[in-house]
Amino acid sequence: MTEKDRQTINELIVGISRGDEFALDALSCLVSARMLSVAQSVTRDRAVAEEVVQDSFVRIYRNASRFRRGTNGYAWICKITQNVALNRLRSEKRNMTVNIDDFFYLASDDNVEEQSVAELTVRQALSALQPFEQRVIYQKYFMDLSVRDIADSLGKSRSAVSRAILSGEEKIKNFLKSGTKPV
Repeated sequence: MTEKDRQTINELIVGISRGDEFALDALSCLVSARMLSVAQSVTRDRAVAEEVVQDSFVRIYRNASRFRRGTNGYAWICKITQNVALNRLRSEKRNMTVNIDDFFYLASDDNVEEQSVAELTVRQALSALQPFEQRVIYQKYFMDLSVRDIADSLGKSRSAVSRAILSGEEKIKNFLKSGTKPV
C-alpha cells in the first residue's frame, strides 16, 4: 500500500464522518479485499469473513467521526475488522452447536494429503516463532501495517518491533532453506 493510498483512505474516512455517501463506496473499492483477507485470517471461513467485512463497514460508518486525523486510517480499518471478526468468533463460540456432518472428514485419510505443501511449510515456520515474532510478522505481511503502526498497536517501541521482524524473518528463511524448525 502506497503512502498516497493511505492518505486517500484518511480523506475518505473524514468524508464519511461528514456524511459523504460516495466516500464509503470509494473506501469499499479501495480496502474491501484487504479487509476480507484480515477477516478470513481470523475466522478461517470466507462466508463469515464476508459478513465481518460488511459489519466492519457499518462500524466504520458509525465511528468515522471518532477517527483521529493524522493517524493511519488503514491500520484503524484493519483493527476494526479484526475486532469485529474476533467478536463474531466469540459470539459463535457462545452459541455453538455441534453438527455431525461437520466431522465427516475425520473418517477420510485424504484431509492431510489435500492440504497445500506450501501452506503447511509456512504454518510450520510461523508456529516455531516466538509469540511476539508471530504477531509482528502477521501484522506486517498479512495486515500490511508499517513498523510504526505495529509498534503503536502493540504498545512497543519501533526498535523492538523491527528487531522482532528481522529475527522472525531470519528464522523463517533458515527454515525454508533447511526444512527444519527455526531455533
